[in-house]
Amino acid sequence: MFYATFSHKRSAEGALLVFALAVFIATFVTAYYYHIKDPLFHQNAFALLTVVVFVKSLYGMEVSLRPSRQAKRRVEVGRAGANDATEQARVDQRDRNIIKTMYQMIPVGLGSIALGFLIWNLDNAFCPTLRQWRRAVGLPWGILLEGHGWW
Repeated sequence: MFYATFSHKRSAEGALLVFALAVFIATFVTAYYYHIKDPLFHQNAFALLTVVVFVKSLYGMEVSLRPSRQAKRRVEVGRAGANDATEQARVDQRDRNIIKTMYQMIPVGLGSIALGFLIWNLDNAFCPTLRQWRRAVGLPWGILLEGHGWW
């Protein structure tokens, strides 16, 4: 998601730079996590990347879809009267509907990420206990107690 979000509408060189940055971040987080072996670092790094991608996605959606921002951009580029008023009103209404739908979907996405993050943290906090329960229950039901796997 990081690469897709930050390379969107960039030149080939810009996309390559974003790719290199994504590889660097992944390598650094993995190497540092391997060195310190602290799951909190890994979880915080993931949370930070998730927040950065989320905020950038919201910003991109607002800039590219919000009719008031598009009107401002059309004036700056000198295309204020390029479309007739009826067509522009249709496009603006479509964009408002898309934004409304996106903002309705955001709580579902955030909720699923938060639930997964909670399961991941509970799995880390209670790993020894969950491991004992998995052994006691056995397969296939023990799979349900694999918080890391579900995440």
